[in-house]
Amino acid sequence: MNHIHQTKKTHVVFVEFDDVNPAKLAADLRYFGEGNSKNRKLEFDFEFCLECNHRLLDGKPIMSQGIVDELEKYVTQAKRNNHKNSTQVTVQHSDFEVLERLIKRALEFGDLRQKISD
Repeated sequence: MNHIHQTKKTHVVFVEFDDVNPAKLAADLRYFGEGNSKNRKLEFDFEFCLECNHRLLDGKPIMSQGIVDELEKYVTQAKRNNHKNSTQVTVQHSDFEVLERLIKRALEFGDLRQKISD
């Protein structure tokens, strides 16, 4: 399908925070988490077409559909006329590492898809 991409861009920042144990939180009001966060951030410019599966992460092709739902929700919001230019999301330590690996793989799939279609 050839068309002019109707693109939107969202600047996304994922910020890591400590894992929280709810049982400890209930027992101690001064508890602020497990202390395992490394204060890391993942920061990207996510560009997407509202009409097709064209996706770029910092200018690199990414296959995020079905892989990185955290990014695809911005596409869904934009299609519902609720586009965000910039957003920051906090992610627990254990989920942050999973998200980091998913994004890496989605970029690899995006690169592969581009090579196949060229």
